[in-house]
Amino acid sequence: MIVICTNEVAGPTGYHKSVVQLGNGLSAAGYAVAVLGFLGTGDVANRMLPVWPLDLEVPAYTLRALPADGGRLLHRNAHPELAGDLGALHYEFTANELAALRELNDALTEEDTIVFTAPVQALAFQHALGGDARRPRTVLQIHGDYLHHAELWDPLMASRDVIDRLQTVADGLRQQFIPTFADEDVVFIPNFPGEGPGAIQRVEHEGVNIALPASFQHRKNQLDAVRALSLIEDESVHLTLWGNINRNNPYYVAVRELVDSLDLRGRVHMPGFGTEHDVYSTADIVLMSSLSEGFPYPLLEAMYQGRPTVSYDFDFGPREAIEDGASGYIVPLGDVEQLAARLGEVAADAELRERFGRRARERYDERFAPSAVVEQYREFFGPHDAPLDLASVFTTDGQEPIGTGEIEHRARRTRGGRLHQLTVTSPVGLHDVQVDDGVQTRAAKVRTQRGTTRIEFEASAPVVISYTTAPGSGDRHYLASTTAQHELVVLAHLRRDARYGAGRPAAQDTVFGTSGGTLPLHAPTALAHLAVRAPRDVVWKVRDVAGTVGTRIRARRELAGAEGATLSQPSANPTEGEVPLGRSADLDVEDETAAGPVDARSILAPLLDIGPSAAASTMRILSGLSRAPGAPTRREIPRHPWYPVTSGVDSFGTPVNRAGGVQLRNTGTAESPTVWLRGEYDWVDLRDGASRRRIAPPWSYGEMFERLCAAEREHGLFDISTPDGVHLWELGRSALVIQLAEAAGLWGAAPAVGGVVLDVYPGSKRLSTAPRAERVVFDYARRGQSGYRTAPFVDDETLFVVQPGAEGYPDVDETNMVYPFAEFTQWKEDWRRRWSHMRVPEVDARPYEAALTEALGIRVDLGDHLRNRLVKFLAEREFFTPVFERVQPEEVLIASSHWWAGIGAAAARSGARVSDIQYALTSRYAPSFWFGQKPRYGASRFYAWSDFWAERTNVYDEHVVVPRQQEELTAAIESPSTEEKRWDVCVVSQPRVLRRILAFVQELVRERPEMRVVIAPHPAQRTIIGRELAAAGLEEAVDIAEEDTLTTITRSAMAVGTFSTSLWESAALGCPTFVIPVPGHEETLQDVESGLFRLATAPHDLVPYEVPASRHDIFGTA
Repeated sequence: MIVICTNEVAGPTGYHKSVVQLGNGLSAAGYAVAVLGFLGTGDVANRMLPVWPLDLEVPAYTLRALPADGGRLLHRNAHPELAGDLGALHYEFTANELAALRELNDALTEEDTIVFTAPVQALAFQHALGGDARRPRTVLQIHGDYLHHAELWDPLMASRDVIDRLQTVADGLRQQFIPTFADEDVVFIPNFPGEGPGAIQRVEHEGVNIALPASFQHRKNQLDAVRALSLIEDESVHLTLWGNINRNNPYYVAVRELVDSLDLRGRVHMPGFGTEHDVYSTADIVLMSSLSEGFPYPLLEAMYQGRPTVSYDFDFGPREAIEDGASGYIVPLGDVEQLAARLGEVAADAELRERFGRRARERYDERFAPSAVVEQYREFFGPHDAPLDLASVFTTDGQEPIGTGEIEHRARRTRGGRLHQLTVTSPVGLHDVQVDDGVQTRAAKVRTQRGTTRIEFEASAPVVISYTTAPGSGDRHYLASTTAQHELVVLAHLRRDARYGAGRPAAQDTVFGTSGGTLPLHAPTALAHLAVRAPRDVVWKVRDVAGTVGTRIRARRELAGAEGATLSQPSANPTEGEVPLGRSADLDVEDETAAGPVDARSILAPLLDIGPSAAASTMRILSGLSRAPGAPTRREIPRHPWYPVTSGVDSFGTPVNRAGGVQLRNTGTAESPTVWLRGEYDWVDLRDGASRRRIAPPWSYGEMFERLCAAEREHGLFDISTPDGVHLWELGRSALVIQLAEAAGLWGAAPAVGGVVLDVYPGSKRLSTAPRAERVVFDYARRGQSGYRTAPFVDDETLFVVQPGAEGYPDVDETNMVYPFAEFTQWKEDWRRRWSHMRVPEVDARPYEAALTEALGIRVDLGDHLRNRLVKFLAEREFFTPVFERVQPEEVLIASSHWWAGIGAAAARSGARVSDIQYALTSRYAPSFWFGQKPRYGASRFYAWSDFWAERTNVYDEHVVVPRQQEELTAAIESPSTEEKRWDVCVVSQPRVLRRILAFVQELVRERPEMRVVIAPHPAQRTIIGRELAAAGLEEAVDIAEEDTLTTITRSAMAVGTFSTSLWESAALGCPTFVIPVPGHEETLQDVESGLFRLATAPHDLVPYEVPASRHDIFGTA
């Protein structure tokens, strides 16, 4: 067994990547491996999911949560017994953690190995053992310069007795440790290389891009990289600085200011942290301008990806990785002019870059390929050893005498802090009750009467309360804890009965609607609260500005240091991570209770003293108080309190938290721990220290929709109203169907359709001054892509209201009856409207949540969804009621009326008929066209493309057929092309299910390689489809349609897709059309049953057939 110790499992640095890759590499080589995180206080679960994917075969644990001595020391797992500082690194270890290290030592044998990756781990291990004999072999892995850093060298020397051998990741580091360690006990083995499965293809781009992947800190020396670029006259040469961005980081600010001062904004790009694919898909040259390293990963990655590297000659790495003049160039440290010359030389010669890149890959294969590294580790560790399940080592009896629901708490102020009173209602007697605040342990006052135990104690700091079940017993149990806010919590990871679903309250499998939006004010006193808070927020802004000034001063010192700074002592950092820049000054928190009447002028007075810029920022802060924190749709499932999820892979073979894949977090609270999932998947395999679990959606889309409609009927959801008479359910129902499908993993989040819009209108037209009109038509949001939907209603008597596009409002001029939506948007942004929105009360979502929970068999939390929809409804109704009273239309037509209930309600108030214009397919599974009850704010008339569509709704009183005015479709139906088909299959893409569609395409090109395949992207996917195909390995196998979907289908022999209107267009053209059975395909089943479509469960189902004559009914073309 090999136990790899790390300070933290998660992190963005080369150290963190090295730990993950070591675990993955040794596991792939056949070794039994586990990872153990050492540092962190409180609930460290959010630091247990690594940035780089950990293989499912490798379990990872946090020392913080392992229960020692059968759980008998869990009550001593809050306050540290061993603490200290090693430079910038602070460490703390509790009595339970140290005992867990002793148990780990006892469980391992002399055939096992512990790999420390930082000296603090060895120091803690030595302290834990005391005088006990050490059983396993030990190795300290060296990631950087120790000799010149006392905070590394001193703990190494202090823990020398528990370290058998050293392994350096750079050959040049070995000499630092000889003769302290024998020569044969200091071994160089390079890091395992990156996680990429293959070479990353370059994305076409203009010019030459120099990539520098590194965190922004002095040791990484991005300043010299920028200076070197400024000396390269060819402006087609660009520099991309990849790395996490913290705008309060003085070094980042210094780099930004240097870029500005050298007028390089157009040539230097700082996009933030990037994956290997992000970095190397656009990298032509890799640059390393560091002052000191411990063999940085970019040197390995550049070799593997076949990219030439230009690097400063820092101590450890370049001379091992780069063959100077053959695979790149090594430049004397600090010689910016030579650095620029070498970069310019490589940038100017594409043939040289290609030759250097080839040699770099050859060098990688010779010395650093996984097979070569594995062989070195085999020689280092010896033969494979027996596995050990650490979860079985750290076990408890799984019992706690007191249930979490049996504890009640109240507290009141005292002169010294708080007087806490706990009431435990249980037949179990509590004895020797103790209160531990980390400084002292004292007895609490205890009274017992008729099955109730009352515990009383004073505390001014957080404490842990523990007890025994018999007088004088040494078997002590954790009861509860208090927080810094004097609240009582029962921490699940400190209880012996920790299990999936444990917690107070118990963690449940839950789907969440969206949260965030306009924050409600709960009482009239909120205004006073806001007024009292405002001055303090102004003070906060002043301090923030002052802190920013300090940051900029330090940044300028970096710049002013120019030459001297370049050669100064490198930063001490054993983990190659970023050292914290310092803590912000603590702010005094005053009592927020208003002392008396508040003068509004007192809010504004501080603004006058801090200048217009800071004042504007402060006003933005005050405005921000009206916004609730946002959270997306998601599913949360219980996680084990001791074992956070550390890795996962979805049904598409993609590790969690990769771009475009399933996003996952350890979340919830220490009292009620959960795992957060979001994305498109058929299943996700999750790994934690206790088990591997497969999570799948709880139902199909069709089952969900049918159950939801049944709940509407059985519980009368459309009949429930607010005290003001607003029927809430239908306001958010259509969107909620989408949110539930997203939360459950059936659908992924859809990109914005149509891209960025410019909601700016400089003209004079205003809705509030619009003329009278017989009809008002609210156009569909994507008019630029689908103007045919409302084209039949354009005439001189109709007032059109249009949404903005990328170019604003090009359809609006001073002579027509087209009016912009802009006035409504501006009206909503006014502070009076914002204040009005804040006054909208909270919505009681419990009746809806209870009905859905019962119907769906999983807990449903609607978040702020219904209240946000209520705010939207009230704003629309308030604004458009006077508009309609002025215009006095007889009919208001809305393309997609169920998304604009407030406009429909305002129209009805004015006496107008509300009608819906068909904008998409209808079916008994369509969120906007099929309901369990009749909506109150929807349209009564439906303008349908044909009877075919009108019969597939249950919403309207009547319908009117208005054929689509889409000349190209009509022409293609009436006069089919006789040209030879360019493609065998047109794949019609669709947002939300793109991953499943591409999975089908992967099968198609693999099983039927003779077929010519084109993919027609949805308009929302046009900008991303190339990247998605590349990520799926399809860029060489599939064409991307350059023309619109309809034209592409006419040039294809068959079409395949899912719930897209384009499939019905395809069938109407007589093109054999197939449906991929992805979530939502239920909308097509009626036409699959009729023979109009056929299912394609596999590529070999794509067999041409004659489309039946019913195709003429689709758009009334018979």
